Amino acid sequence: EARSILLLTHQNPDIDGLSCMLAFTLLFPEKAPLPLVEEIPSNASFLHGFSRLKLTEEIKDLISPDLVILFDASCERRISEKLRAKVKDPKLVLVFDHHQREDCAELFGAKTYFIINPEEASTSILFYRFLKEAGFSLTPEIAENLLAGIYYDTGSFRYENVKGDIFQVVQELVTLGARPSYVAQALYENFPLSQVKALRIVLNRLRLLNGGKIALSFLTFEDLQDLGGERAINDLASFLRSIQGVKYGALVKEVEKGRIKVSLRSKAPWEILPLAKEYGGGGHRYACGFQVKRESLEEFLKDFEEKLVRLP
Repeated sequence: EARSILLLTHQNPDIDGLSCMLAFTLLFPEKAPLPLVEEIPSNASFLHGFSRLKLTEEIKDLISPDLVILFDASCERRISEKLRAKVKDPKLVLVFDHHQREDCAELFGAKTYFIINPEEASTSILFYRFLKEAGFSLTPEIAENLLAGIYYDTGSFRYENVKGDIFQVVQELVTLGARPSYVAQALYENFPLSQVKALRIVLNRLRLLNGGKIALSFLTFEDLQDLGGERAINDLASFLRSIQGVKYGALVKEVEKGRIKVSLRSKAPWEILPLAKEYGGGGHRYACGFQVKRESLEEFLKDFEEKLVRLP
């Protein structure tokens, strides 16, 4: 019955959250939902309905929707400050998420319903199950978007979250018209030049700690400005984790002067989430992150390295 619907995901949007937002947008075009993000990652342009994504800077007035649907996060603090500032007094909030439930208040002060299952490999799988149970008919484009979310959040089925009936779900999406080869090529054979340049910088600054068990690197604010912003670099922390002998990978990004984001990755069974939580962050056991306000990147790196070397 909602006449106005706002779709959101967490800060630093990724393919899992975006694929759900756009799947919903394609499923209910008559509702004209607004999929709003603070930035669009460079690897998302292949998603169907991509052109419908709106940036916060394009919205001049406050938005007071009947319904807010939040994908791939369950706390208001996981949404970017710029985006939160655009939302005022929604009547209802619905959350779809596959992360551990966090201790936080109802979103935007509105009545909030949570559909959360940490056992799912991605929010796109969770959302697909919901749509299937509700009896919705999915187009090939919607199925392909949802497959992209699954493909991304499982690291092309390489991560420890691949279990249960995930391949049955994938088979169902393929039967509906999703193309695995198209998704794979779009995600892993389509790197922008900016990401290649960023990787060169990251490797030049690579520090191997604890006998090569920890890989740490960083990008300065000036680096990100030259590269075209944070959206241009995608997930280089996972590359650090992929180095032979490395248990933990950490990429530090000075996204603004005085504000630092850190992406953390680890190989099972070594969990990195507790470190993220020490800084107020969150995510998965082996893929998570946090952000802090620090005036000096150099001082933060020094303190952070001391914490890293204490990892088991």
